[in-house]
Amino acid sequence: MELTKMLEMVRLTEDELIGGFVTSKKGYYYTVLNRKDKNGKRKPLWISTGLPATDENKTEAESKCLSTRIQYSLDLKNGVADKTSAYETPEKNVAQDNADDTRSENPLFADLLKEWLEFRHPDNIVVGEDFNFDKTIKLNTWAGYAENIEHNLYPTFKAYGCTVKEVTPDLLKGHYAYRLKNGKKKSTVAKDYTVINQVLNYAISKKIISVNPNSAITLHKIEKYNAATLNAEQMQYYIEFIVGDIIEIPILLGGFYGMRRSECLGVRESQFDFKHKFFRANHTVTKVTIGNKKIYIPSDKLKTDLSNRTYPLIPYVEERIKAKIAENKELRELCGNSYSNEWLGYICVNQLGEIIDPDYITNRHRDLLKKAGLLPIRFHDLRHSCVGLMMANEVPMERIRDWVGHSDIRTTVNIYGHLEYQSKKKTAKIIEKSLPLKKVGAANL
Repeated sequence: MELTKMLEMVRLTEDELIGGFVTSKKGYYYTVLNRKDKNGKRKPLWISTGLPATDENKTEAESKCLSTRIQYSLDLKNGVADKTSAYETPEKNVAQDNADDTRSENPLFADLLKEWLEFRHPDNIVVGEDFNFDKTIKLNTWAGYAENIEHNLYPTFKAYGCTVKEVTPDLLKGHYAYRLKNGKKKSTVAKDYTVINQVLNYAISKKIISVNPNSAITLHKIEKYNAATLNAEQMQYYIEFIVGDIIEIPILLGGFYGMRRSECLGVRESQFDFKHKFFRANHTVTKVTIGNKKIYIPSDKLKTDLSNRTYPLIPYVEERIKAKIAENKELRELCGNSYSNEWLGYICVNQLGEIIDPDYITNRHRDLLKKAGLLPIRFHDLRHSCVGLMMANEVPMERIRDWVGHSDIRTTVNIYGHLEYQSKKKTAKIIEKSLPLKKVGAANL
């Protein structure tokens, strides 16, 4: 019987049906209900099907899982779900199982997540020695892992109570499906997948398991972001609109040179040669948040080797850069000891000499666009707008690659190939000449 008809018979909607899935534990199949407590905190409920975890029993286990989900949803709707003794015993059993599994050779997966995080900290990796790592990760990448584990993966898998050996493909599929069903983007779930995959590979290196269960799961293809862009007329209006604003320089560098936000934030006076009319994009500033502390990280290592690039100074940009340098100098003299010395020489600083927060640039850019009556595009879309302007004027792909600092022209083509409008116009002309049809006044009916 179809699920829709079954729900109609018991007067439940699909939205009222609690999420759940089947996974194996201690050699038996369990139904795991994606339950929440009264505070809205996720509190999964494990219920044994009583069936040994064999291929022959999987269909029956899935049927029992659906029946349990429907019954629990009905009890929940009638206000008796957590008062029913049928739901109490299995959870106690699972709690007891978890207590039995605290031995070091098979730790809780939640605990291994934290162990791996500490192990993977950039300060703890010895290149060439630790688990075949050939390079360390950046601190901002590690901070992203830490935030995901602290606020999502650790509490989730702590609630599941599963050990490393009890992490199955079905359990992981259930986790990913739950996240998607609750409105998380595929790109967000893909980050879960990446962390879980690395932690399970770490478990293999520690000889806790021999096969990574995550490798049995194929993620759905993540849709490409369809970037909105500003055309030449809109870009010119926007540039004139933001003259003198605190984020004017990042906008100019993003719009004229297609520079990334971190590259814009990292520009320093020393990178500009006003005598010979050029400047270098060879420095970045990024932000990480660890705990509640913001850390700004300057770096000479850009995204790729070809991201280190030299640009000719466009006269208008040169004029505005010089004006900003003069303004910073004036503020430094005016503020005296109140002016920050940490970021001396950096151009994108506020009135007290502190580096502008990257998130402030993003939010301020959004507000300025709104005030200007323009499309709500991301700051990174200024980079796409810059490329769009080059393509509209038939700049070859090779030169676009060098301008935006891609390491491989295939990257440029994959990202911006759909914008290559001029070549399509030429193709249209060829087809038109091949099929020289005369215009007609009306269709033949």
